[in-house]
Amino acid sequence: MTINDSAAKEHAFRLTENWKDFFRTRDEGLGTTYERFVLHAHFRRIKGRYGVDRVLEAPVFGMTGISGINSLWWAGHGAEVTLADHSRERLTLVKKIWHELSLDVHLVCVSSPCQSLPFEDAAFDMSWNFAALGPPVHVKALLPELARVTRKAVFICVPNRSNLLGPFFNLLIERRPDFKTSPLSPRFIRELMRKANWSLEESGFLDVPPWPDIGMPKENLFNKIGLRTYVRALQKGVARKNRLCILDYYTGKDRAMKRRIKRYAFLENGPAWLKRLWAHHHWQIFTPKVIAQ
Repeated sequence: MTINDSAAKEHAFRLTENWKDFFRTRDEGLGTTYERFVLHAHFRRIKGRYGVDRVLEAPVFGMTGISGINSLWWAGHGAEVTLADHSRERLTLVKKIWHELSLDVHLVCVSSPCQSLPFEDAAFDMSWNFAALGPPVHVKALLPELARVTRKAVFICVPNRSNLLGPFFNLLIERRPDFKTSPLSPRFIRELMRKANWSLEESGFLDVPPWPDIGMPKENLFNKIGLRTYVRALQKGVARKNRLCILDYYTGKDRAMKRRIKRYAFLENGPAWLKRLWAHHHWQIFTPKVIAQ
């Protein structure tokens, strides 16, 4: 079996079939933990610019790690948060996490894959998701729904198609058609939002760590190809007892985690050409068009 075969099969299995293990082990690894802290910086800016107080995350399942905790930051900063998912079992586990943190959340079970959202028009200030969009046929139904139920901004993050390792990610998709997340074209997303009468307000790249985007836990692949020393160097001073999860930051067990993770964020403000080639994700924010009377 080739390394590419192994990576594709392992990551697809962890996402589509083994997602519950993350709730049990509370071990998300360095890559996912880094992504979450990077998102916090964007959330802070978005909240200030758009005045976001009511947030919808839909869908919540897509990235490696514990599902349904990307919006913890919003609740911790006073926003009213709603999470939509098609799995009642997943929502039950998500509810336990939020209860442990004493944070309020509204959980809604919707028809798969979030094609019809049971909310009134303009019910939320912002709707968003991170690496959670399904195949194009589903996205065509979902994005107009997000636009309908949102008042101020729609924030969409997808895998970066311009990444140097994009061909590897494409191979992963081709070999495992059941893999949930696909690197959708930003242009495809913009066109769907344009048809919903929303326009692109701003866009860019995020999640630009010093390690490559390989579509699976970095520690696993580097160990497979004999780079254990590199893995130990990355984890040194970051993981506690070989386990890393942002929940320890939220519970107060490890408040220094943010400072340790930020030392890898030196490329986040790098030149545009570098981020285009190395960033793991591309983001777009849409706002409703002003219709002349």
